[in-house]
Amino acid sequence: MNDELALLWMVNMGCIDMNTWYSRVDKPDRPDWVLFDLDPSPDVGFAETVEVALLVKQALDAFGLVGFPKTSSAEGMHILVPVERRYTYGDTRQFAEIVAGAIARTHRGLATTEWTKSKRRGVLIDSNQNGEGKTIASAYSARPRPGAPVSTPLRWEEVNEKLDPLSFTMPVVLERVRKHGDLFEGVLKTRQRLTEALKALGG
Repeated sequence: MNDELALLWMVNMGCIDMNTWYSRVDKPDRPDWVLFDLDPSPDVGFAETVEVALLVKQALDAFGLVGFPKTSSAEGMHILVPVERRYTYGDTRQFAEIVAGAIARTHRGLATTEWTKSKRRGVLIDSNQNGEGKTIASAYSARPRPGAPVSTPLRWEEVNEKLDPLSFTMPVVLERVRKHGDLFEGVLKTRQRLTEALKALGG
């Protein structure tokens, strides 16, 4: 979507939220980021999602990697770790799987990697979303929910018990961008290597 006409076409087609690939058309098999997709089970809420997001940040900090958080829906969050376009989807999925598994083992009941909903307890760290052809709600995309909350890039200091993802309405987010600039810019401009982290994790 590069211009106003394309936007109007999407509106006419009934599109509300917009979903993007992890890679670009010139190198579709080389993702631009690793995704940690946090999806709470019915037994927990957004407060637990925040706790797990901070655990992911701790893990990334340990490897010297920077992640960029954003809200995804009413209860979930995305953490994007931008990488150099040299890694395959297998590489990025492996990294996410190992980190997610370690967090789930050390924080049972809070975090999980169990994909089956009926067996799941806690916040799912879904590493399976790191795959060619997968998509996520783009930054600044309105979601088809009451109030049309926006998938909003965050600063890490905002990821705390006071965070309310439903407060990010379209007027609020427009004012936020005017005040703070584009907080998603770091995802587009940062490039990091996973090589040492994968070696350390035995990948």
